[in-house]
Amino acid sequence: MSDWLAFFIHRDILSLFIIITLGYIIGNIRIKGFSFDISAILLVSLVAGHFGVVLPSSFKFFGLALFIYAIGLQSAPGFFEAVKKEGLRLALLAALLLFFIFAIILIVAKTENLPADVADGIFTAAITSAPALAAALEIKNSPSISVFFGVVYPFAIIATILTIRLTPSIFRVNLKRELAKLKERQKMLHPEIVTKNFRITNESFKDKPVEKDKIEQITHTVIERIETYKGQPTSTDKLHYGDIVRASGTEEQLENLKLLLGEEIEKSYHFHDDMKVFRLLVTSKDVVGKKIAELKELKSMGAVITRLRRSGIDIQPYPSLTLRLGDKLYVVAPKRYEDKLKQLIGDDLLKYPAADFLAISLGIVLGIIVGSIPVGLPGIGNIKLSFVGGILITALVLGRIGRTGNIVWQLSPHSATLLKTLGQLIFLATIGTESGKYLIQSIQTHGFFAIYLGVGSIVVPLLTITFIARQLLGMNFLEILGFLSGAMTSTPSLSVVTSITESDYPAVSYAAVYPFALVLSIILAQVLLKI
Repeated sequence: MSDWLAFFIHRDILSLFIIITLGYIIGNIRIKGFSFDISAILLVSLVAGHFGVVLPSSFKFFGLALFIYAIGLQSAPGFFEAVKKEGLRLALLAALLLFFIFAIILIVAKTENLPADVADGIFTAAITSAPALAAALEIKNSPSISVFFGVVYPFAIIATILTIRLTPSIFRVNLKRELAKLKERQKMLHPEIVTKNFRITNESFKDKPVEKDKIEQITHTVIERIETYKGQPTSTDKLHYGDIVRASGTEEQLENLKLLLGEEIEKSYHFHDDMKVFRLLVTSKDVVGKKIAELKELKSMGAVITRLRRSGIDIQPYPSLTLRLGDKLYVVAPKRYEDKLKQLIGDDLLKYPAADFLAISLGIVLGIIVGSIPVGLPGIGNIKLSFVGGILITALVLGRIGRTGNIVWQLSPHSATLLKTLGQLIFLATIGTESGKYLIQSIQTHGFFAIYLGVGSIVVPLLTITFIARQLLGMNFLEILGFLSGAMTSTPSLSVVTSITESDYPAVSYAAVYPFALVLSIILAQVLLKI
C-alpha cells in the first residue's frame, strides 16, 4: 500500500520527465532538415493533457523563472552593445512587426466577435512567445488562452521558420555575397590589433622624457615594452630619446604613434628581457565583472594587457573596459609571473563556479519584485511588467553590471544554457497539459479559423518588414534574418538561419532585438485582454 502511495506522490515528477523524454525523441526526428526541436514537448504535453495528465501549476512558474533569468543574463552584453549602435532602428522595426501582427489579430477578432482570451491565445502563439503567454495568464487565468496558444503554436513555428527560410529566395539574395560584405564591414568597424616596434628619434624627447601613459592616451595605443638605446630593458614609465618600444594598436593608431616617436624598426627586433606574451581566458570569479583599471596586481608584476578578444572581435583594452567571462586576454609579462597571472585571470573554464545559487535566487527575487510594480498607461490603466518581464529586465541589468561586491551575476555558458533549457522544458510541459484537456472542444467550437488567422498574421508582416529593411533601409540580409528571428522570439528560426548562412552573424542582431521584442510582446499580450 505504501508503494502505491509513493507512486502517486511522485506521479507528477514521473509525468513531467516522461513528457520531456518523448518530446525530445520526437523533436530530434528530422524530415528534409526540418524538426520540431524543443517545441515537440508542447505537442506531447497537449496530447497528455487531453488524456487527463495535469502537472501542478507551480511547475510552470518555476520553469519560467529559470528560463527567463538565464535568457536575460545571456542577452545582456549583446543587447546593450547593439542598442548603442543599431538600437533605435532595430527597436522601431521590431515594434513595427509586432504591432502589425497585433493589429491584424485585433481587427479580425473584433470583426468576427472572438473573445479577448481567444484572440490573446492566437496572438501569443503567432509570435511564438511562451513568456507573453505567461504574462497573459497572469492577468486572466483563462483556459482558452492556453488552448488556442497550443492549437496555433505548432503551425506558427512552421510558418515563421518557412517564411524566414524562404525570404532570401523571394528577394533573390546571394547569402555568400552578403556574408562577405558583412565581414568587410566588421573589419572596418573593428580594425585588427597589430604590434610594431619603434625607435624614439623625435628631437623633443632630448629635452625632457615623456610619461608613457600620456603617449598612450594621445594615440590610444598600448606600449608593451621599453628598452634603452643600449639594449637594456627598463622598468621606467618614462620614454627617453633613443629608446626602443613595442606597441599595440590599429594601423591608424600606430601611424599616429610613429609621428610622435620617430621611426619604425624591423618587426623581428629582439628585446633583451624575459618578457613573454600570454594568452589567457578570463575565468576567475575574482576578475569577472571588474574593469581593467581595477586589476592592480598586473602593475605589480609589470604586466600589460595588449589586446582583448571577445566573440571573435579584437577590442582595445581601455582601463574602463569591463572583463566578461570567456574574454581572451593577450598579456605581456615577465616569464616568472606565469603562474601568478594564471591564478589571477583563471585560464580554465572548467574551474569557474558552475553556478552561484545565491546570485541566481537573489536575482529572481529582485525580478519578481520589479515585475509586481504597476505602471499606469493613459487610456489602458495599470500595466505590470509581470512575473516574466520583471525577471527579464532585472537579468538584463544584472548581466550588464556583471558583479556587485562579491556577488558575481554572470553564469558560465554551460550553466546558463542548462538553466535556460531546463526552465523552458518544465514550462512547456506544464502549459501543454493544462491546455490539452480543452484542445478538442476548442477546435470543435472554433474550427481551424484560429490556425488560418495565426499563420496569416505572420506571413504578411514578415515579408513587409523584410521589404522595408532591405529595400528602404539597405540592411545586410544576414542581419535581417537574425533580426526577424529575434523580433519573433523564435529560437528555432535562428537555428535554421545560422545553418543556411553558415555564419554566427545573424545571432548578433537576434540578441540585440530579442529582449526588446520579448518585453514588448509581454506588454501587448496584456493590452489585448484589456481592449
